[in-house]
Amino acid sequence: MLEGDTHVQARMAQVEEMLRRVCDEDEFPWFVSDEATLFDVSTLTPEEIVDRLELHYGRRVQLTELRLPIWKLVDRLAAMS
Repeated sequence: MLEGDTHVQARMAQVEEMLRRVCDEDEFPWFVSDEATLFDVSTLTPEEIVDRLELHYGRRVQLTELRLPIWKLVDRLAAMS
């Protein structure tokens, strides 16, 4: 059963911006549940994800943060800006 996407929908612009930085066009997800992490939507290695996020957000994301649901990671990055 698919999880809901209420939290993702509430942050759709920020989630989409993050996913455009991480996901290549051919793997861009059609649906992101509230429980999805970047590992669920990307085939990149953790190091590649961290590098791409750092290029865009200007700060190095820790592996533990990559395990957060995408919407929580978006909130954390926004709070650090």
